[in-house]
Amino acid sequence: MTYAADGQRRRGRPPRISRDHIVDAACELGIENLTMAAVAERLGVTHQSLYGWVQHRDELIDLVSDRLIRRIEILPPVDPADWRDSLRAYANDLRRLAEEMPGFAVAGLGRFRATDGFVKLNHDLVLMLTEVGFEPALAQRVYETLNTVLLGWSAREGALVATGRSARVEDLAGLDAKIGASERRWSTMRLALDEADAAADERFEFLVHTFLAGLPDPPLRRDALDTPSVLDLTSTLEVAPVLTERV
Repeated sequence: MTYAADGQRRRGRPPRISRDHIVDAACELGIENLTMAAVAERLGVTHQSLYGWVQHRDELIDLVSDRLIRRIEILPPVDPADWRDSLRAYANDLRRLAEEMPGFAVAGLGRFRATDGFVKLNHDLVLMLTEVGFEPALAQRVYETLNTVLLGWSAREGALVATGRSARVEDLAGLDAKIGASERRWSTMRLALDEADAAADERFEFLVHTFLAGLPDPPLRRDALDTPSVLDLTSTLEVAPVLTERV
């Protein structure tokens, strides 16, 4: 006789679970609603049984995020000069993931992830940039900075959607009541309110365009140089005769 998560007796063998089953259940619940107890209840197992597969909620969020990030493919540009288009495509894909899974962006800002999916994504994007001429260290910095910008925007966007315009208007009214904001300050705050209400696509495009425009162009690629950068030691060297001075 076995017991379900609610303590009721259940006949037959205990349910079989695996890490994949746990991640499936976690993805269905979503990161924002994710708790170990909720996953256990969804799978019909005891809360304690999950700890044989995952250590804690943070690890479970990492596994959910890893599954999501594997859906992103870094496509190298046909023309190396169009490397910004590859970064723009990545930015759009990451935004879609954040919209599909609320809490993904906030969780990504707070943790350094080294799961297989994130390692592969990091490798593929840095490889793309190095192949168009970036030095590896600068390519890694571009990757890290772009992620911070995109996740930060997505996290704030999620907060704006959650609060809604009415709540923001109430905040402004409360500010006026507390400090008696001047007409000029009210005008500025209304601009901020209008910007928050502007179309998300328009604001996101402005963000990505501004970021990409600020990146430096990579130096010339080695294969574009006229002279080889590596000496072929298998080739025959022509040695000029040494002239000796007669004594």
